[in-house]
Amino acid sequence: MKSDNESAVKPKKKVIAISLFIVLSVVLVLQACNTENENANNINVAAEKVSDLFEIENEEAVKEGKSSKIKDSTDQGQIDEALEAIDKIDTSDGEQRENYAIAFGLQSAVFNAVSQLKEREGTLESSDNSAQDETNGEEFHPDEDDVVLKNNELKNKDILEDFMKVAGENGKNNKSEIRVVKDEGAIGVLIYDLKSRYDKKADQAWIGVIPDLSHYRASENEVQDVFNNARQQCSYMSKDEAEGYYKLNECRTHWEYRFLPIIGDN
Repeated sequence: MKSDNESAVKPKKKVIAISLFIVLSVVLVLQACNTENENANNINVAAEKVSDLFEIENEEAVKEGKSSKIKDSTDQGQIDEALEAIDKIDTSDGEQRENYAIAFGLQSAVFNAVSQLKEREGTLESSDNSAQDETNGEEFHPDEDDVVLKNNELKNKDILEDFMKVAGENGKNNKSEIRVVKDEGAIGVLIYDLKSRYDKKADQAWIGVIPDLSHYRASENEVQDVFNNARQQCSYMSKDEAEGYYKLNECRTHWEYRFLPIIGDN
């Protein structure tokens, strides 16, 4: 008998696939448009890289949902390039809601590609449970310069605050990066790579947030946090003394996100 989790897989994949078809239909329209707008060009570049991940015969096939399979040649390197291109789309302007929707849709399509790539490599769902258990069972050792939250203590807070002052829109041309490790005890650690980037041509700065769950096992009833399952693009970081949190601001899925508590530093 199939478990409830197994029975939920197909509907979830169907929703992702439908979203993919809609997004890629928009992609084909965007690629046909001739525009001099810098952000529109970033969208077109990202759309092309996402489209290249999938077998798409023609526009009608996409509309009919006949071409959702990734190409045999699609690999992790191409997926990373697609995600980097999506990160360059400017979604910070509240009036650019269409751009936000496109960026989010393209990102969803890439995660569909990631899922298919893992399935192809035999690392999806039950096929990789034993390997994941082995990885999660290994003790993770943070680097000396990692920002670490453990036992209600925040280590290397000075590194975090130095990064925060110059990252994203706070620094414009800064291209620094840090790693944040949240130790969750018996269920492992959550790892985030924070990378400050600046596109001179678009005069756009942002912070890329890349989660790594390879040393973490969520509890069965845990509510999924989008910051743990999807790359983010945020404008800047701030320190909210009143609420007691370091925050990521103007992110793709949150206007502000309570990232780390403001607590003592060993």
